[in-house]
This record gives sequence, structure tokens and C-alpha cells, in this order.
Amino acid sequence: MSDRVRELAVTILADNYVAAGEGVLAEHGLSLLVSADGRSLLFDVGQSGVFMGNAARLGLDLSPARQVVLSHAHYDHVGALPSLLATFGPRELVAHPDIFTKKYARRRGHKPREIGLPNGPQDLVRRGAVLRLDSHPREILPGVLVTGTIARTTDFETIPSHFAVKSGQRMVRDRFPEEQSIAIRTRKGLVVLVGCSHRGLINTVRHAIQIAGQKRVHAVIGGTHLGPAGEEQLDKTIAELRRLRIPQVVACHCTGFWAAARLAAALGSAFNPGGVGYRFTL
Repeated sequence: MSDRVRELAVTILADNYVAAGEGVLAEHGLSLLVSADGRSLLFDVGQSGVFMGNAARLGLDLSPARQVVLSHAHYDHVGALPSLLATFGPRELVAHPDIFTKKYARRRGHKPREIGLPNGPQDLVRRGAVLRLDSHPREILPGVLVTGTIARTTDFETIPSHFAVKSGQRMVRDRFPEEQSIAIRTRKGLVVLVGCSHRGLINTVRHAIQIAGQKRVHAVIGGTHLGPAGEEQLDKTIAELRRLRIPQVVACHCTGFWAAARLAAALGSAFNPGGVGYRFTL
């Protein structure tokens, strides 16, 4: 697996904010269109289908994107799958086998709220999905790898306790075993695409380095889930990002305003808040 992508473009089609593009819309969600040496794929699809309208307004054709990599099972990343299949026909869904696990958000004094993928596997197959489920790293295009389950190796990155799954009749903390990211080998170093980084942003970057065999990281793009992180986790995450000397950190979606402000202050011109219409190219 020595291929490196020569030409790369990553465009944010769904995000919590808008960066550029007349008439594009934001939503709480994430979707990235990836073009690698002329081949394209989608990384997540947001929650409502707004990413398709945004693509059209940005002059981007989604028809060639036959593969859809799903980062994890939350509705704001996978909810628009039925709309995608209805509009563009059959697509290959690249995901972890646990993508269909029921997910919940819980809050004291309230009934747990279901926040997972609303469609089961049979329903998606009936709509035209071709399921490619695997928990291991794999190369899906030359130089483009899906990480599989992300190893947790840091001692400071925590998973918020309000995310839950069922174990028998009990609600237990969700550990997000299904979460995966994309690692793209390029001449300038790795480009790491992250959905929500529930298993830890630094854990994700380290895992991408390990499976891709390329130590230098050129860019990280996507949701960092640093919004609810405590001060210690945020401080240590920033310190590690600075140690890695990553030239571009595009932290959007679930990063949160205060964490984004801290990242901007610490990383300077290396930081970008992303937004719908943002385009990264190599």
C-alpha cells in the first residue's frame, strides 16, 4: 500500500456554519466530498440532505461518488442516507459492523433520546445500499484508507457520559467502537478526515499514522468534539497538535466556539474553522 494521492480536493458540503458559496445552507451535521486523483467519495452525509443542495449550488457533481464512508452512527452524520439513495441510486456504504447499533443521548430527569441511524440494514439495502462492513483498516482507493476501529492510547481524551447504548435493559456509556476516519497519503504527508472524534482527536491522528505508515501529518479536517472537553483535555490536545506541527487544522462541526477560539489562538494561521463551501486542495 505505497500509493500516494497526487491531486486532492476536500470540500465541506454540510457543517454547522457556512464559509463560502451563494445560497448554501448550514445544519448541525457533517459531510465532506473527497476527490483523489479524479476519483470521488463522500465522507458522511449530514442529517437532512442539505449537502446535496449545497453541492449543486457549489457546482459539484455527486454522481461519481459511488462510495460513502460513514464515520459513526449518529443521525447528524448518517441521517440523509435515504435521501442520497433516492436521489442518486445505489451507493456502496463503507462502515463498521456496529453502525446499526442503537444510540442514545441521556440527560438527568429526561427519557433517553434515540440519536442513531434511523434505518436498519434491510431497509437501506432495499433502497439500493451495498453494505461493506468491516472493523479493520482497508484501502478503498489508491492512497485512501479507512482506519477501522480507532485505538484509544491517550490518557487525557475522554468520551462524554451522556452518550449511551443499551446493554440488556441498562443504559451504559457509549465507547463508539464503530467510529472510523479516513487517512489519505499525499506527497506532503497524511490528510486525516475525522467525523466527530468521539474516541479522541489525538487518538485518531495517532491511529491514522500507525495504519498509513506515514509519520508526517499535513492536515486534519472535520469534527473534533472539543466543545464539551474539559480544560485539561483541551490543553493537552493543543499541546500535541503543536508538537505534531500540522500545517492545517480545519476543526469544524462539533468543535464548538470556545474550543475553536482556543485553537485559533494557539495554532495561528494553521487553524481554520471550516464551514460549508470550504475547500482544501493539494
